[in-house]
Amino acid sequence: MDMGAPIPTTTATRRMIMPTDPRLLTLVQWLSPAFPIGAFAYSHGLESAIAAGWVADAEGLESWLRDCLEEGSGRSDAIFLRAAFDAGDPGEVNATARSFAMSAERLREAERQGAAFVLTANGVWGFDMPPLLLPVAVGHGARLAGLDVEDTVALYLHAFMSNLVSAAIRLMPLGQTAGQRVLHNLHATCLAVADETRGAVPENAYGAAFLSDVSAMKHETLEPRLFQS
Repeated sequence: MDMGAPIPTTTATRRMIMPTDPRLLTLVQWLSPAFPIGAFAYSHGLESAIAAGWVADAEGLESWLRDCLEEGSGRSDAIFLRAAFDAGDPGEVNATARSFAMSAERLREAERQGAAFVLTANGVWGFDMPPLLLPVAVGHGARLAGLDVEDTVALYLHAFMSNLVSAAIRLMPLGQTAGQRVLHNLHATCLAVADETRGAVPENAYGAAFLSDVSAMKHETLEPRLFQS
């Protein structure tokens, strides 16, 4: 068999390959590294964790990120995103989300990325969103665009992990292949957290990834540093 020959397609196979809902492409665009929210500039405290030796290899990185997803800001962001999707006015959700920011840098990270998201989404999709923290902005934007909230939460968490893996590759001798393996291993956790937060409300949010929070606080005085958080 000629492995270089094109795979023949039929109407049935084209239906399986081609996306059936164009709104999915909007969601992929919003959560792509190319969307101009400046996510590449933030490490969510990972830089100081690596500097302290708390994260030193692929195994440690995967464990750290899984804790962030299951017990830290990943889980809380998923809840605030869902709440913003359900709310007509996201102002109260945004105020609650602000109160959960564990450090000045964490708050600034969510503020600046959220403001950048709102600026672009308003300009391209014609929304009239006010400045919001990133998970709240994505949730409210998804409501306005008629996107599926389950897809939005899962892909938001994946984009969050993807950005931190990219930061780790720049901060430690990890390598692209090992980094992608870590991200691949976290797929199931992203889906599990998305499923576990279904039906959750802001009162269900909590943070128990304490070293992640401490590393975010320590980053404020870290020198030298590459990232803003």
